[in-house]
Amino acid sequence: MLAILMIADVSRADDDSKLRITQVESNLPNLKLFVELENVYLDNSKLKKNLNIKLNDIPVQITDIQSVKNGNKVAENTAYLVLVDTSASMQNSISEVQSMLEELYGFVSSEDKIAVFSVSNKLQPVKDFMSNDSSDQVSRNLKNALSLDATAGTYLYSGIREAYDRGRTAPDIPSRRIIILVTDGGVEGDCLSCDDLKSYLDVDRLPVYTLILNQQASVDEDFKNAADQIGERTGGQSFVSMSGNKLFAQFKASQEKSSILMLRCDNFKPLNLQANLTVSLPGSQGEIEQTVKFTATPAADNTTKLNNQQNLRTSYYGVMVILIPMILSLFFILAIGWVLLTKGEQPL
Repeated sequence: MLAILMIADVSRADDDSKLRITQVESNLPNLKLFVELENVYLDNSKLKKNLNIKLNDIPVQITDIQSVKNGNKVAENTAYLVLVDTSASMQNSISEVQSMLEELYGFVSSEDKIAVFSVSNKLQPVKDFMSNDSSDQVSRNLKNALSLDATAGTYLYSGIREAYDRGRTAPDIPSRRIIILVTDGGVEGDCLSCDDLKSYLDVDRLPVYTLILNQQASVDEDFKNAADQIGERTGGQSFVSMSGNKLFAQFKASQEKSSILMLRCDNFKPLNLQANLTVSLPGSQGEIEQTVKFTATPAADNTTKLNNQQNLRTSYYGVMVILIPMILSLFFILAIGWVLLTKGEQPL
């Protein structure tokens, strides 16, 4: 007896591998999925073969995989919304904030966009996406905001929510958008809770990265846990360090693990409704899986086609509403005429 053993070409991720979905851009039937792959040592061809993606249980085709940024080559530009805590406790950390801004300016490409906001008891613009302010100018503006906001509260959750709203709707900036919060931790006086914020950010996510400048012997554990939960809900992360340079290095490393998955799903029909996208990858201890919610928006040309089809259906309906009564009336008249004619032909 001859036994033939067939081995499937399936690669598995390591035990400590992590998959984070950071953003979904919907132009159905095409989708652009931004992910972070940590400790996943598979080239793009093996990754394409082993990733399993479903849209509301409908299989999705992976057409291409690219790194967001590979050295000087940038596959997708990014818009950064940087929130800097300007409450009183941050006065001793402004030099570290300046170091992080210098690092960010050196990291971004020429087509990336940066907006900077101060956040204390409200979110205030310091630099908009279209301005060319240098990192030094932005740092000076933040110092001014710090002196004005020193007695105000620390409404970080409300600030993130407002930044999310701005990030989702801002025109003329790259579609890949990231929120960075720079703080020493702690929330004071905010009417919005962490749970409220997580619920608000649940659909159509933008990743939130919290960079915590810890100048004390121990970090605020409650805030660190909240930052971790917000990161998990949005596809972001939180990092802690006493050094602005080290904090930015951790953030930069996370961005260098980011990839774009180009997807296509021709069979998905419930457009402009909330949908679930599930991504899974075989692991040595079972599947690594994550599901996110997003609005299944069609591409602009598909929207036009759908509207045209709807208009056509409406036109057909209108014509039928007019024609059917006319046809029935004509049939009724002909029937009466036939009956009368038949009676007239009967012999007396």
